[in-house]
Amino acid sequence: FRTSRSGGPGGQNVNKVSSKVELRFRVNSSELLTDEEKTLVNEKLGSYITNEGYLQLICQTERNQLGNKERCIQKFYELLTKAFAKQKVR
Repeated sequence: FRTSRSGGPGGQNVNKVSSKVELRFRVNSSELLTDEEKTLVNEKLGSYITNEGYLQLICQTERNQLGNKERCIQKFYELLTKAFAKQKVR
């Protein structure tokens, strides 16, 4: 996780507090995923993967860092669940 100051409206809170959270997960060097799962993530979530091979999510909708961190983790799990879901044959 990385944190920084969030942009946009919010008055002094935006200027003082590092509430923006960036989640970066290195897909290809992960020991948690199998080779098949890494391939699925790279294929289905390619728009979230940087040139360096990181799956990157940025959350800055909440006013505090903890809220944004929780939102990033939730979004990360949702994306992985979607990527690993098997499509039904019709």
